[in-house]
Amino acid sequence: MSQSSKGDRGRGPLERRIRAAYRRLLRPVLGTPIRQQRVKLLYYLLGYLRLWKIPQLTNRQRVGMLRRFLRIDWRIPHAHLPMEIAYIAEALADRPAKPGEALVEAGCWQGGSSTKFSILCKELGYDLHIYDSFEGVEALNAEEQSKEWDLAGQYASPESRLMENLEQYGEVDVCSVHPGWFSETLATGPTPFPVRVAYIDCDLGKGTLEVLQGVVPSLASDGVVFSQDFHIAPVRQVLRDPETWRSLGCAAPQEERLGFSLARFRVSGAGR
Repeated sequence: MSQSSKGDRGRGPLERRIRAAYRRLLRPVLGTPIRQQRVKLLYYLLGYLRLWKIPQLTNRQRVGMLRRFLRIDWRIPHAHLPMEIAYIAEALADRPAKPGEALVEAGCWQGGSSTKFSILCKELGYDLHIYDSFEGVEALNAEEQSKEWDLAGQYASPESRLMENLEQYGEVDVCSVHPGWFSETLATGPTPFPVRVAYIDCDLGKGTLEVLQGVVPSLASDGVVFSQDFHIAPVRQVLRDPETWRSLGCAAPQEERLGFSLARFRVSGAGR
């Protein structure tokens, strides 16, 4: 089964037909990923309206964010949806930031989401810590490949491109970048800063677990974990396994499906 077919699992019949028509008729004509993204934005653009449902934001903030987010959407290839960014904004804005609290992004590609997160963090008083290998999705051994989707090397992009995009479109002064595999960074111990929100987009169950090992012990008491990979079966398996959470010292949280790819977990019994 192709990755496109796997990616359609869980979608409604109408959306599957729309996606199939897009892949057959439009994608070959559009060519580059950025052109494809600009066309898809017309379909998903209304997801940003959720920003107007966040009472803690002013209209000035909403309009300013929307203007900058659309510029990023037009310029930087990425794999997230407007609605997903709005959900992150909602979680961060739920209360004022405490000193040192951070948003952790695990997996950033070229920084499309990172630049948006940096804008949110600047506006709302958080730090942004970005973790990525900058070598794409990790290559797995034979045993691991039997359990995961084979995406080795996809989404590779140099750290320099992330920094260029942060400087041109985002707020680089609130950002800290941590290059390396998650097994060498996040999984080595709790982060030395409190985590208010974690956003995981690494396409692997293995990588998801490694991120959790670093962020869950450092989560604020009202911290939230988002997975942007919930459409991927091995990732769901890790997140739904009670043993995953027992090993982290907390009870399995209830999952909240927020779309095809995004899920939210409010973790209790761990962290600060």
